[in-house]
Amino acid sequence: MGVLKKLKIKTQIMIAVACVLAVMLLIIYSLYEQTSRIVIRNDSQYTEDLVRKFKLGMSQKVDEVGQIMLNLGFDPFLQQYLTQVNPSLLYEMSKELDRKIISLKAGRQGIEDIVLIGSLGTKYSLNGGIEYVRGLEPEILGSDGVYVSGLQQFSYSGTLQNAVVFAQNIYADGTTGSAQKRIGYIAVIANVETMFFDTDPPRSEPGAGFYLIDRYGRTFPETHDSDIARNVAALSGMSGEQPAIRDSIGGIRGTVQLHPLPDIRSSLLSFIPEETLLAELNKVRTQSVLIVLFALALMALPFAMIINNIVHPIQVLVKFINSTKSGGAIRETKNDLRLEGNLEMKVVAEKLNGMLDELNSLARKLVETKTHLLEAEIEKEKAASAYLRSQINPHFLYNTLESIKGVALELGADRVVEMAKALGKLFHYSIKGPGWVTLDRELNAVQSYVFLQSIRFEDRFEVNYEFTEEALKAPVMKMILQPLVENAIFHGLEPKTTPGRLLISGRVDDGVLVLGVVDDGVGVEDEKLTEIRRRLAERPSTLGREGPEPAAPAEGLGVLNVHNRLRLAYGEDGRLIFDSEAGRGTRIFLHIPLHAAQPGGDTDV
Repeated sequence: MGVLKKLKIKTQIMIAVACVLAVMLLIIYSLYEQTSRIVIRNDSQYTEDLVRKFKLGMSQKVDEVGQIMLNLGFDPFLQQYLTQVNPSLLYEMSKELDRKIISLKAGRQGIEDIVLIGSLGTKYSLNGGIEYVRGLEPEILGSDGVYVSGLQQFSYSGTLQNAVVFAQNIYADGTTGSAQKRIGYIAVIANVETMFFDTDPPRSEPGAGFYLIDRYGRTFPETHDSDIARNVAALSGMSGEQPAIRDSIGGIRGTVQLHPLPDIRSSLLSFIPEETLLAELNKVRTQSVLIVLFALALMALPFAMIINNIVHPIQVLVKFINSTKSGGAIRETKNDLRLEGNLEMKVVAEKLNGMLDELNSLARKLVETKTHLLEAEIEKEKAASAYLRSQINPHFLYNTLESIKGVALELGADRVVEMAKALGKLFHYSIKGPGWVTLDRELNAVQSYVFLQSIRFEDRFEVNYEFTEEALKAPVMKMILQPLVENAIFHGLEPKTTPGRLLISGRVDDGVLVLGVVDDGVGVEDEKLTEIRRRLAERPSTLGREGPEPAAPAEGLGVLNVHNRLRLAYGEDGRLIFDSEAGRGTRIFLHIPLHAAQPGGDTDV
């Protein structure tokens, strides 16, 4: 129930309707199943009648075959024929034998051939079935009574037919005693379909009817063998009276029952499709479902009234509240919620409109107050940024450097002139112009600084620059790169006793300018690296804005200064990544978002 409470009212109503429909259909289906079981159970009598009729017809046919073999076995002429060895007499006697056998076969359906085989080699066949019978001779000779074969396939006139062979030994005096002399045997080849299935009741559905199963498991008719074999195996495993089971043959479901046929040492599998038995019942089920659907159609009107008068106003209310929540908190119009349908919804609309008017008034006051606070915070951040910049922009040195350059020119000290010119360019860049420049201008200042340091250190390190054209056009804060280069030279390369390398790079990656300063100097010890990373993780306001600045490693001041400028300008989007390994060098990367607006809009491009 807790889950249903979280659903929409319309969904709950639809679930209720679906449950009612499901219950009604379940009742119809349950009644149909119970009735169908009763019908199928009562069908056993119908099946028994059909099987009894089939068995009676089959017994009559078997008796006719037995009577033919008995008459021929006691016939003195036939016994004389089997013991005759004179070929000329056999020829004359065969004509008389043809008349006798044709006379016996006349009017009896299903008998394809009558074969006589004597112990002295005499052979006779009405239709040439001697070779087929020869294959069964060991079993025939070993039989004491009437021998019945399994299903055999014989070809007559080029047509393959299913048949059963009935055979009986013939003795000299016409009796059946083991002490008498056997002079041969007689075999009757019977067509299974013509003899046993010519009176099969009409089949109203495919696969319905009877299937003959011989003692070897062969089936006639040869159709759906796997289904029939499965059912025979299931029914053969049952003890006592063989009950009917429900299974399918050829994809059609029905009742299946196995009946023994001892006369021909076989079994009869009966199959009655359920669709045949339940045809009328299916019509009743269809009518019941139509009645249920008609009843639901009649119930649609009250459900429509409920949805229109209750559910629809609630949906309008929810939609209005969502739109207010998503950005329409301050409304210029009053009482713009209209709920139609019932009195309660109208009262809700009036009360909600009044409450929203009061909330709007409070919201305006809150927005005004918050605006004032934000403006004050922005001014505070600007002042902090200006303070940080003043720490690295010594204005008074510029004029002094110009004086030094003039003296050096008079004395002809060209090296000093170049140094003073580079230093003057660097300080002029730091104290003049806007606070935001393109990266190519920042790089010019860095190159001037590197030129001065290379003279000082007498080319003890090599500097490489890797910048893309897109990166050089990107706007950056002035003097954002020089402190990092200074940190790399003084704290990384200067203590190194061998020549070092410095790589300064810039690229744009997914809207972010990535600046890198990488050296192969002495690096930073683990303890100092931990302290620098801890300071980088602190809020920018903890540096130079609230009280005295905490102590930090000397090589981290420039890095922390740049980090704080980034955070003040870009917030969490501006990042400085500091990584170092003692004896292997230091790697510093700046991440500057290009989509962010520059404070004050004073970009110099």
